[in-house]
Parts: sequence; structure tokens; C-alpha cells
Amino acid sequence: MKHEDANLVERCLKGDGKAFEELLVKYRSPVFSICMRMVRNHSDAEDLAQDVFIRTFNVLDRYNPAYPFSSWLYRITSNLCIDFIRRRKSGIVSIDEPVAGTDGEMSRQIPADTVNPDREMENREMMEMLDQAMAALPEHYRIIVILRHQEQLSYEEISDNLGIPLGTVKARIHRARNMIKEIFVQRGLVEDDGAAVEDSE
Repeated sequence: MKHEDANLVERCLKGDGKAFEELLVKYRSPVFSICMRMVRNHSDAEDLAQDVFIRTFNVLDRYNPAYPFSSWLYRITSNLCIDFIRRRKSGIVSIDEPVAGTDGEMSRQIPADTVNPDREMENREMMEMLDQAMAALPEHYRIIVILRHQEQLSYEEISDNLGIPLGTVKARIHRARNMIKEIFVQRGLVEDDGAAVEDSE
């Protein structure tokens, strides 16, 4: 895949617009997904994803084909998301906050995957707590959790993607999980057993 992407980049640099379109189609979904989890607003995520590819195109000549294109792209994505969050100065968006629609504001809807009303309510409440806990994380912790658990990247891949030491990745994952656990303990969702949350490869 690394060679395939490198070939596409090489074609782009030679003026092949179709090659960049292929990269766009290939990575549009994961880039938008990361943006959405980071900024928690569909419109902002769409704008950011577009900015990511505009920025990528403008600096494509700086890409080093010795490394995976995805790592380079995700680094640009994370940097733009973090910059956006810091400018916005607001890291938490309530799941109950209404969203804009064509007919005015409407409540956020969570699709149900069960017919059991009690279980559905429990799942909704747990997802809301997890949603809020993720939003409460500092942005440099949040992006690592997203890459680890949503994109299923290894520690080494996250280190490469973000350009930070492997030890820093492990430390931030460990701290982020314990921050989420602390929030759950405060909300009475889990008991405080005094044990730190550990990860497994």
C-alpha cells in the first residue's frame, strides 16, 4: 500500500489530477471520521476534512515516500484538528445540544440497535458519558485515543503518524484512559478499585 500511495503521489506531482482524486476517495472517509471525533460537529468536520486535503495538495512535494502516506496525512489531519479546537477554545459539546437542520434546530438522534427499552436507555447513557469523557480530554490525548481505538492503529503507527516518541504515545494512552475512568467514577458508572486502566496490544 505504501508503494501504491507513493506512486499516486508521484503522479500527482506530475500534474495527474486523477491520481489525487484516487487518494481523496481512498482517504476521505477515515480523515472525516477523525475530524468528526475530534471536533464533534458535522459541518466543522466536513470543512476540516476539506482543509486537510487542500493542505495536503499544497505541500505534497514535501511528502517523503520512504514513509507511509497515511501517516503523513493523519499527522496533517491531527494538527489541523488540534489547531481548530484550540482556536475555538471549547472542547465539550453536549450530546443534548440541538443541531441545525433545514427546518430549524432539532435534537440529536441516536440510532437504536436493540428493542429492549431499558438496555437502549443504558446504552444511550453510557455512550453519552463516554462522549462527554472523550470531549473532556485535552486534544493531544483525544487524538491518540481516536487513532488507537477508532482507527485501530498500533502504538508504533500512532508514534509515526503524530511524530512523537513511542513512550509518549504509551504514556498519553495510559493517562487518557485513567482520566476517562476518573470521570466514570465521579458519575457513579464504575466503582473506584484504585487500579489503573491498562492496555493490551
